[in-house]
Amino acid sequence: MADRKINVLVVDDSAVTRLFLVHLLESDPQIQVIGAVFDGQAAADFVIQQRPDVVVMDIHMPRLDGFEATRRIMETQPVPIIICSATTDTREVAVTFRAMEAGAVACVQKPVGREHVDFEERATNLLQTVKLMSEVKVVRRWSRSRLFRRRRWRHATWN
Repeated sequence: MADRKINVLVVDDSAVTRLFLVHLLESDPQIQVIGAVFDGQAAADFVIQQRPDVVVMDIHMPRLDGFEATRRIMETQPVPIIICSATTDTREVAVTFRAMEAGAVACVQKPVGREHVDFEERATNLLQTVKLMSEVKVVRRWSRSRLFRRRRWRHATWN
């Protein structure tokens, strides 16, 4: 991927945060934001049509939250998804596990404003994570309803 840009979709319900993330991501010459949408349903639709290399997604959004959007994307059009949320940090293990269970490949803290003491660290972490996760090969996940039907069928045939 060194000779072509990494195409990224940004998903966040805050217009200000979307613009900030787009600006931050595009400050890296290896990254190109090809879309920025406001919720998980719009993200799922976008991924089917545009096929980004990576999705950077918030957790708490209207209509379809980041967990369910991740699950749907991984069941239909798998792509590396990075959960980027203000509520995600290394101490919130439950959020991280839930995001990974849904199919996300990484969780990072949302970068803060440039004047904040943690700006450089969080911005660098996001940019590095996008670059690394763009190389991850993801596979389609089975839908929960399909797994349930399959388990019921197996159980019925063994009894």
